[in-house]
Amino acid sequence: MATAVDLSVSADTDPYGRVAGLYDLLHIGPGSPELVRFFADRAPSGGRALEIGPGTGRMTLAVAEHVDRLYCLERSASMRAVLYTKLAARPELRDRVTVLDAASPDVPFDRPFDYVYLAAVLEHVPHDARRDFFGALAGQLAPGGVLATDMVHDEPVPDQPEREVREAWQGDCRYTLSSAASPLGPGLALVRHVYRTWYRGEVVATDTVQRRHFLHHPDDVLADLAAVGLSPVDGSAVTGPDSPLADKGTLVARRTDAG
Repeated sequence: MATAVDLSVSADTDPYGRVAGLYDLLHIGPGSPELVRFFADRAPSGGRALEIGPGTGRMTLAVAEHVDRLYCLERSASMRAVLYTKLAARPELRDRVTVLDAASPDVPFDRPFDYVYLAAVLEHVPHDARRDFFGALAGQLAPGGVLATDMVHDEPVPDQPEREVREAWQGDCRYTLSSAASPLGPGLALVRHVYRTWYRGEVVATDTVQRRHFLHHPDDVLADLAAVGLSPVDGSAVTGPDSPLADKGTLVARRTDAG
């Protein structure tokens, strides 16, 4: 029996509750602008789009520039708070972007979407739930609609001790992100992120987020997409390791049935 994709959280279980405000400081790497463009460039002009797990809204704001309507499903209240703050500064998007406290792509909408996308979300989807998850996303697409994702890699399960991977300054405070990973089984690791706030050389706050990290091999993903009527058309998972954004594991698929 397939495992359901449980992306729901409560105030007590929200893993990002204390660190959502640090995400844009510490999780934006050198390839981030290119990845934002990857998702934004595939948004159909004047179309309808659905985003699964917008987080702090880096992709949201870029995609919203292209489409007529964008619906965002975000499970984390703390992430939604950051996203709402960004949207409040963009009044021209007030009628265009809808943010819903929802975790499942099965949310009923009155019309299908031209574009469905998810960035840094696939790592939360168990392998045996992936096909049903893609099926739910395909069900939201209009015929000819496009699904875009990342995190489709042919790579080993990570195994590394904790090390500092990024730092940022805000005024007199230094913020650091340290990460560690250990294998739990085939295609599965336990990942731990430690966020530290430093002031005058002393650690004044420490927050830890620990979660499972599912790795998704391109061949397995392509098989599941085909099973739900989605055909690959682009992305490094299709075009190979020398492609742009190969380190991000990008993949684009199209719904080819008549609906």
